Amino acid sequence: MILIGIAVLCGLMMILSLFLNVPIPRGSKVDNRYYTYYQNFIGIYYISVENAFALYNHGSWGYLKDVDKESFKVLSYSWAKDKNHVWHGDDVFENVDVNSFHINESGVPVDRDHVYVWNDDYEWVPSQSGIDPKTAEYFISQEYSYRYNWLRDKDNVYYRDKKVDVDRNTFSSFAYSYYFIDKDYIYITRRNDEGQGNRDLIRIDSIQSPLETTNQGEIYIRNGRNIIYCDRIILKDVDVQRFEKVNYNILVVNDMLFYNGEPFLKDSINVPEARFYYYGITADNENVFWGHQRLDDVDAATFREINDDTFEDKDYIYTIKDFSQRKSFDKSPFDKRKKLLRSKEDENGDNNRSVIAFRVILALFLGILSFRIAHL
Repeated sequence: MILIGIAVLCGLMMILSLFLNVPIPRGSKVDNRYYTYYQNFIGIYYISVENAFALYNHGSWGYLKDVDKESFKVLSYSWAKDKNHVWHGDDVFENVDVNSFHINESGVPVDRDHVYVWNDDYEWVPSQSGIDPKTAEYFISQEYSYRYNWLRDKDNVYYRDKKVDVDRNTFSSFAYSYYFIDKDYIYITRRNDEGQGNRDLIRIDSIQSPLETTNQGEIYIRNGRNIIYCDRIILKDVDVQRFEKVNYNILVVNDMLFYNGEPFLKDSINVPEARFYYYGITADNENVFWGHQRLDDVDAATFREINDDTFEDKDYIYTIKDFSQRKSFDKSPFDKRKKLLRSKEDENGDNNRSVIAFRVILALFLGILSFRIAHL
């Protein structure tokens, strides 16, 4: 019975594979270092995801055509070749010198004469910038930038196959942020007018000290006496005493607030006593704001946070509205309900009951203690 069950299960998996485009039987890895190229009784295929069933949601696969199995070898997770072809995934890579094509130690695809780079359509094409194939390398590891965008050779640095005017030996990403630096300047990439996806590296400011961010991966940086947001200096020549990101894109610089690089709640909030909460809520002892909207029905002096989604003042409990129920014209992020008011008589009654309960417990304790002493 067990063997019959196994046979039925295998049959169901084979049928299921026809609908899910899963290459079953899976076969064995061509190279155990990589999960992407497999060989079975049909041939050699490429699969972009490690779990074959993930193809139902994403990924791709396909069999390689006209493979010479004797000379076939895997070069990386997405590159392979035999004596006649180079493949990227399961697609033949055309117009390449097969014999000299390889993936160098840095991960760059090169042949005898060319370095291959991503174009704006994320296709691999020969570089048009004269990058030296012998010394080409990836060297930028940055949270907000594909490493393939950045190359350098023995002489220059290249961004998206454009030579850029930076110091080759000191250019690097800065603190896993959006910014780059070399020994002299701060840079950022910015979309240009040539088309969707096209970006240029632009110079923002000369480096001062201290150079710091509020958090790793931040869009605000402090450059000495200057504060930078994206590609512009938003404060220049300021004696910086406080530099702190407090909520979303809200930055505190001394007694000033900035939101997305623009002055925020200027002359409306007392910054030294300001409190910053989730959902863009800012309060001092006289005002409570949701973004730029002042919440006039909240008592600012007693407003406080209970938890991330719940607040209170002396009269009401405020609960953050469900996002799905919010409207663009809402003037408040809260649903509120009035607190249950209790009379002085109720409060006095509670106090009296507490006193009575304490006396009863104390009497019991003393009685038990007296009994134990009497029987010693």
